[in-house]
Parts: sequence; C-alpha cells; structure tokens
Amino acid sequence: MTDESEGKSKQVGWISLSKAAAMLGVHSMTLRRWSDNGKFPSYRTPGGHRRFALNDIEAYLDRNQVTPAETLPAAWADQALIQTRQQVANHRDHRWLQMVDEGDMRNDYRQLGHQLIGLLLQYVAADEPNGALLEEAKRFGRLYGAYGKRSGMTLSSIIEATLFFRDILVESSLQIPSNTYVEPGTSLRILRRVNQIINTVQLAVTEFYEFSGP
Repeated sequence: MTDESEGKSKQVGWISLSKAAAMLGVHSMTLRRWSDNGKFPSYRTPGGHRRFALNDIEAYLDRNQVTPAETLPAAWADQALIQTRQQVANHRDHRWLQMVDEGDMRNDYRQLGHQLIGLLLQYVAADEPNGALLEEAKRFGRLYGAYGKRSGMTLSSIIEATLFFRDILVESSLQIPSNTYVEPGTSLRILRRVNQIINTVQLAVTEFYEFSGP
C-alpha cells in the first residue's frame, strides 16, 4: 500500500477482523468469507492481517438496518415490552389478569414489571452471571408475592402469571435473529439468562407464600 493510502487509512480508522465482526454481530469466519467474496471491503497489512474501515461498517449497518451486537440486549428488551403490551391486551380474560386489573394494584404491577425488565436487561448484558442481580431478582419475587397476597391471588395464579411473562420473554429472545445479524449462541445466552432470572423470581414467590401464612 502506498504512503498516500497509508495516510488515508489512518484518517478513516481501520480495525481488526475480530473487532469488525463483533461490531457487525457476525462470526469472524463469516466476515472473512464476505471479504473473500468481495461482499465486504478490506485491505491486508504487510503481515497479511485483514483490516476493515469503520465507515464501511457503519454504512453497512445503516444500509441493512442491522442492530450491532453491543445493542442487542436493548433491542431484546424493546421487543419484550412491545410483546408484553400486545399479549396483555389480547388476554384480558385471564383470571390472574382480572384480579390485578384495578387502579393502584395494576400500576404497582406495571412498575414492578418495568423494573424487572431493567434487571433482566442488566443480567443479559453482563459478561458473566451476576450474583447481586440474582439477589435482586429474589427481592422482586418477594414483592410479587406480597402483591399477590394483597390482591387475593392464589400461588397457582401468580405462578401462571409469571409463566405467561416467561413465554413472552422467551419468544422475544428467539425472534431477535430475524432482524439482527447475531451468532446463534447470542440468542441462547439471552434465553438462559431469562430463565435464570424468572426461575429465581418464581422460587422467591413460592417461598413467600409458604412462609407468610394464610
């Protein structure tokens, strides 16, 4: 590469194969194949390493409306909130929903639900499972138990409610690949993290009902 092109590369901003693949949310093998096929521009260093221009990556993301891997948890949370509203609107006949569909109690559940989504978002985005967040999930479970008791819900009704929301969260994680270029393992990680949090919440709800008396 000439001195002039070297100067341009510094201005544009060139990054490695692995970093470019992470930004695009694809496996490095996929990006290597795209480069070989001419689908994605790159250049080789004197040592034979591939380099990709940041502006090419940004243009590709904009052109294909792809969600970068770094924003995937937020994209999942948005999808989950949309589906929650839709499913609640379509299932007004659920017994447990009718029991909480009144004034302050409904607002309490809505606020707690938004906080739980926020907790899930943190847990999904974390590099490693976070014990402190699981402890917070237990606190949410106890709150759900207290709200359930206050609204006259049986344990089976409140477990039915948590299963209802688990299904929505799971479906949201499975639908992410349809509009986002991500590795298959990413969706699996989200699914596992969602299950960990919901399992923790359900166990805490059950314990609350068992030890709080009639």
